[in-house]
Amino acid sequence: MRPQIWAADVVRALKVARTEREREQVLEMLGLAGGVPRTVDVPPPVRPPAPERPAEAVREEPDARPADERTPGPDDEDRNEAADVTAELPLLRPARVESTGVPRDPVEPLARPTAERVPLPHLPLLVPRWTSAILRAMLSLQVREGPVDIPALIDTLAHGRPVARLPRRPVPTLRYGVQVLVDRGVGMQPFRRDQDQLVGQIRTVVGSGLVEVGYFSDLPQHGTGPGARWTRTAYTPPEAGRRILLLSDLGLGGPPDNPHRALRTDWEEFVGLVTRAGCSVVALSPYPPERWPGWMTRLLPLVSWDRTTTASRTKVRVR
Repeated sequence: MRPQIWAADVVRALKVARTEREREQVLEMLGLAGGVPRTVDVPPPVRPPAPERPAEAVREEPDARPADERTPGPDDEDRNEAADVTAELPLLRPARVESTGVPRDPVEPLARPTAERVPLPHLPLLVPRWTSAILRAMLSLQVREGPVDIPALIDTLAHGRPVARLPRRPVPTLRYGVQVLVDRGVGMQPFRRDQDQLVGQIRTVVGSGLVEVGYFSDLPQHGTGPGARWTRTAYTPPEAGRRILLLSDLGLGGPPDNPHRALRTDWEEFVGLVTRAGCSVVALSPYPPERWPGWMTRLLPLVSWDRTTTASRTKVRVR
């Protein structure tokens, strides 16, 4: 858009020009050349009223005669020249008019930070819709209380042995309960939220009255109890026939220079202790099978605590 050019600018420029050619060049540079200019009526300048003169001031009174009877002076010549120049200037029209635009809606400010801590979304290690079936397969004990085992009964009769008791097929049961040992050592710190959530799910599946929970750090023999570390005492196996579930990495995680890390001999001692008490033990490890050493898989059943675990794989590991 061409900047606005005022009549005073044109007058000032034309006044400096000395020849007609220079005046045409000025009009051309100002974008006023070409076309028939339209006459513009320039109103006479409005002069402010003269201040009151003191009585003693003596000045010449202006000539009150009409303009055609007065002798032209230098001021009249300048005034006539300016009027002639401005009369030849065309009226300027704006090229376009830009709207101011619709005001935008005010932006809502962000909420003020608070001291309240919002927990991040939690993705469990086990698939939620499979968790109940996995726990049943891992914690159930096989008892011969199912339907009559016909092949076993026929075999007994065929060998001429007396049938003192009808043989029955094994079925899983959770009525003996479970003892859950939760490892709170350094290596299991990243999985504490999963531990707490899984303990609640075990109570739902087995029943709160049949679940005993004990907490320990690195090894149950270091002290086990349902409360804080300073309340823990020496570990005691549960009653015979109860399943024991270890939520532990069995010493695979944590810093390598941890002085409290449980060794192979420590876990062999623990498994021997619970086996002599008539209990069976199974471990749920957050590390993949590729990380398990050979002695660990031979010592006790291990189940991988991740999204690839299913109920069928758990049955294969635990049996």
